Amino acid sequence: MASKCIHCKADAVPVWDSTSQKFKPFIAVCLDCFPHKEHHEYPYYYKDVFNKHNWCFKSMHPSTPLAFHDTIESKLAQQMQVALQEYTPEQSVLLHGVTGTGKTRCAWAMYNKAWLHFYPKHSIFLTMRKLESEIEKGFANQNHGDVIERLTSCSLLVIDDLGKERLTQRMESDLFSIIDERTSNKRPTIITTNYNGSGLSDRFSNGETGSAIIRRLKDYFRIYGAAQ
Repeated sequence: MASKCIHCKADAVPVWDSTSQKFKPFIAVCLDCFPHKEHHEYPYYYKDVFNKHNWCFKSMHPSTPLAFHDTIESKLAQQMQVALQEYTPEQSVLLHGVTGTGKTRCAWAMYNKAWLHFYPKHSIFLTMRKLESEIEKGFANQNHGDVIERLTSCSLLVIDDLGKERLTQRMESDLFSIIDERTSNKRPTIITTNYNGSGLSDRFSNGETGSAIIRRLKDYFRIYGAAQ
């Protein structure tokens, strides 16, 4: 659950330090208490403390690409609109459809909603290319196990563009481990792909691993498909 305001126990809003470019997870205050409650340090009132330290509230994760800051829900494909309306942060969701249906935009909107819900716990949004890069770096730096642990244990993981490129057997094995452990422990995951079940299966070099991953997607994910 989201961190709670120390004054009223409502959901606190993440506080961003513009100087250090980091969040301040121990500053827990809501927007209602901000104008009239006091912080523990001089000059006490939150507004003055925020001005002193160059802090501000952030309701959107700073890694969100600028192109996705102003999503207009009505411009998404119908099934993406339904997915956003039905989404709750505890869900695992698969969004599939051809390019231009708004899958990635929808995934970022879901990510920000879930990030606020889970903050200050760690959430991760990766394109498939970046996921592969993270795993390759893990092998190169001899900390592959730590990379997989971070991806399986974070409060929310988003994988964008699954299947865009054919996967190596090593990557397929790691992807299965990540999805299997996350689903087994009911940790929410959001995946976007251009492919439906049969099309996605063809992107795997190992048919058995591909089938096992697709079974878990069908069993544990809410699936929304959109045509252009």
